[in-house]
Amino acid sequence: MSNDEIISFWGFHNLKRWPEENVRLLRISEASKRFLIEVGFPCKEEDWTLRFDGETDTFPRLPGKPDYRTIGYDYIVPICLDENRGGSVLADEAVVNGPERFVNSSAELFGEFLVHYQKYRCSAKDLSEKEVQALISHIEGIMQEKDRDALESPKNWWPGLLEQMKDGFL
Repeated sequence: MSNDEIISFWGFHNLKRWPEENVRLLRISEASKRFLIEVGFPCKEEDWTLRFDGETDTFPRLPGKPDYRTIGYDYIVPICLDENRGGSVLADEAVVNGPERFVNSSAELFGEFLVHYQKYRCSAKDLSEKEVQALISHIEGIMQEKDRDALESPKNWWPGLLEQMKDGFL
């Protein structure tokens, strides 16, 4: 999925982008830097738990984990870029006494996966159970093809969300 497709899906003004001077200092790939500056993450979806807002303009470091730079939150769980792993996206659930969960290999893959997740959320309510399960299988196949590492372990973030989707909780 191209950056233009992601922007088109969410709408240009519905994406949180970061100031170039702040992104420049991150130890992540150039592609991820461009993604954060030019595309960003959705900031106007009020009916879901993820938020990307001005609180993370400077990519605050996670206390006790200086290589983790916060880009957003899932409820109160920090979503971070791990500078020690080239900008992999992680959810550090320590604030809720949970584990650290691998999310995606890069910011741009995380952005793409969010589009697939939102497409599911928008269409599932109008589909039969059989159609919903087929859609989830289709999305899971795309995710597997794009970022195998994200689905490699059931302890990762996306496998948990996919299970909740299959069980009808999301």
